[in-house]
Amino acid sequence: MKKLLPIAIAVASLSACSQTTPVAEQSSANNAKAAMADSKGLSKTERAKAAKDDRGHRPMPMTEERLARILEDHDASKDSVVSWGEYNDSRRKFFDSVDSNKNGTLDTEEYVYEYEGRLDDRIEKDRKGQVKQTIVRFKALDKDDNEVMTWAEYEASGERTFARWDGNKDNVIDENDPKPEYKWKKKKGEKVAKADKKKAKKKARRRSMIRMPTTHSKKGMFTIYDANEDGKITKDEFVNERRSVFHLADQDKSGDLVLNEYLGEYEDRVDAAIAKTRRAAIKQTYIRFDVLDDNKDKSMTFDELQISGKRIFNRWDKNQDGVISADDIAASQKVAAKSDSY
Repeated sequence: MKKLLPIAIAVASLSACSQTTPVAEQSSANNAKAAMADSKGLSKTERAKAAKDDRGHRPMPMTEERLARILEDHDASKDSVVSWGEYNDSRRKFFDSVDSNKNGTLDTEEYVYEYEGRLDDRIEKDRKGQVKQTIVRFKALDKDDNEVMTWAEYEASGERTFARWDGNKDNVIDENDPKPEYKWKKKKGEKVAKADKKKAKKKARRRSMIRMPTTHSKKGMFTIYDANEDGKITKDEFVNERRSVFHLADQDKSGDLVLNEYLGEYEDRVDAAIAKTRRAAIKQTYIRFDVLDDNKDKSMTFDELQISGKRIFNRWDKNQDGVISADDIAASQKVAAKSDSY
């Protein structure tokens, strides 16, 4: 460690003095930090052991969304790079905060109770987002802005949706239809670059805990509208499902929908999805505790927690340079491209 520290400092100093481009400066800084991380990070033996540990989730590709989530949770220095030291310290902080009786270990209820709190906070936030988006959707469908949605307005939206997915125009949505192309439309006074930036920012957001089927995906379309589950959505199936939703939402049976009716029907579906998601998540947390409790004594030490920590860090450090950074996205893409070539 004593030998590596001066080397890392020297590399950082030379980088600061040289006339390099911002990209080169960032690369040099990453290399310096990687040297620091390796000096106190995972050894080759630990890496090899972590790579062979197949417990937990299967290895996934590194994406902008996943990197953003990792940086949000573990990047204490806010330099868009997570070293093993930062990752280890972050999990230590988490462990100590969950250890409510301060006995140096976690029992099942401590572990599950902490996760339940975070889960409910995320669900509440995601639910508010769902409600906000539903209000936006109502206003978009209410074309004459009279705060009332008629069946004709609702039906017109459905016609557009069906037409978008029925690519070959045979009044049936199935595997023969080409995937619709979504084009970025340039709004008045808006530049394409701004739209692209907004799209990238949206992509990097943490994924919602509430998974509602959406007509923006073919899977969502079939979940909602394929009533007989035969792999086809006929026009009748599509219209009948939309009529039933409209009828259920129309509580006073006036033939039109006001915002509270439209929102109330959707909230009922959201709350049903939340209940299902919450039960599954809590059940999985008990299973996860049993997996992390390596010696099966119903008590988890920090070392046991970090068995999974090493496995996770090793899997996200795709280029094995000792840190998790944007470089791992490119490394992950190279691996995927190589696999596709075989």
